[in-house]
Amino acid sequence: MVSFFKLKINNMSWNYRILAFEEKEEIVLKICEVYYDKNNKPNGYGEPNIMITTEGKEGLKWILSKCQETLEKPIIYGGSKFPQKYIEN
Repeated sequence: MVSFFKLKINNMSWNYRILAFEEKEEIVLKICEVYYDKNNKPNGYGEPNIMITTEGKEGLKWILSKCQETLEKPIIYGGSKFPQKYIEN
C-alpha cells in the first residue's frame, strides 16, 4: 500500500514531497508537487506554494494531511540536482 497521495493520469502521477533547494549558501526545504513518469521516477515538480487554497475546510484538512505525510518520505533536491536524494546533516 502506498502511504502518500498519487493521482494517475495517462500513466503519470504526482504527490507532495519535500524538496531541498540550495539558496544563498544554505539549504531551504519546501513542499512541492512532484510529478512521476510511467515508471514511477520523478521527472518534474511544481513551484512551491506559500498559500494553500481550496473551496472548503475539508479540502484544507486533506491538503494539510498530505503535506504532513511528506515528513515520512525521503527528501529530494530541487533545482539542478533534482531528483537526487538529499541527506540531512
